[in-house]
Amino acid sequence: MERLRVVMSIQSGCSKCGKPAVYLRRYTSEYLCGTCLVQTTIDRVRKTINRHKMLTDNDRIAVAISGGKDSAVLLHILYTIESAYPNSEIVPVTIDEGIQGYRDEALESARALSRSLDLTLEVLSFKELLGYSLDGIVKRRSSNALGACSYCGVFRRRALNIAAKNIGADVIATGHNLDDEAQTIFMNILRGDSARIARTNVPRELSVDGFVPRIKPITEISERDVVAYAHYLKLPYHDFPCPYAEEAYRNDVRSFLNEMEYRRPGTLLATLRSGESMTMAYRQAPTTWEFTNCEKCNTPSPSKICKVCELLESIRS
Repeated sequence: MERLRVVMSIQSGCSKCGKPAVYLRRYTSEYLCGTCLVQTTIDRVRKTINRHKMLTDNDRIAVAISGGKDSAVLLHILYTIESAYPNSEIVPVTIDEGIQGYRDEALESARALSRSLDLTLEVLSFKELLGYSLDGIVKRRSSNALGACSYCGVFRRRALNIAAKNIGADVIATGHNLDDEAQTIFMNILRGDSARIARTNVPRELSVDGFVPRIKPITEISERDVVAYAHYLKLPYHDFPCPYAEEAYRNDVRSFLNEMEYRRPGTLLATLRSGESMTMAYRQAPTTWEFTNCEKCNTPSPSKICKVCELLESIRS
């Protein structure tokens, strides 16, 4: 069970302004009132954006929102930050995987949040793009096939890239928080594939032609921070787990890291910094990742047949 423990009532003064605190940010040992909670969260995201040179003053930013809390907070923070840059533009984008009884409610939350910020939500579905919903894919796969999350992850990445191209976006912002990034780093180490850490964190200036550059502005914001921010501002979001989530290997890693962070605050941030160090080491190595075009769909791919086409072929056979 995740130890989020977001208590919005604390008998202590705010570390920033002295007002009554409503939240303890454990990994920085800060007691925060509601106003300082929001402002320090926005400031942390702004510093992450600047440190990694994620955005320019006149970007068209496709913000990937699912209807969940992470992407809701991402959209709200980017909207707040980018309001100071009149030449930039934010376009929220949702990928409808086609999960009956789950995605419809999440879409409503995404639309509600977009409307509250006077933004227009763009939606692209698996059905439109691939001819199959995720529910349909799960029914068609063989008994020894990959889990639903493996299909979904590959197809969502393709769908987001296409959606971003359709709206002429310069960059795609995704809602991967500190917990997500630490889990991904740890998973790749456990799988013996630490090189993937660098491949999945390519800086904007080194993005491959054919792929819209991706950024992760809230990677230094913990899941507890995300929940507290969304709760304090009463942001609309869908708070039910995906029915396929129990298949994910990530769940085991999440439980371990949650326990470590609870016992030793700062573990997640230390893991993120370790991942950044590994990324720098791989970038300085003489080897590079060669890309060609997929023989079937002509999109950039490290192999002759891209993963999307490979999975689609397995579904159809």
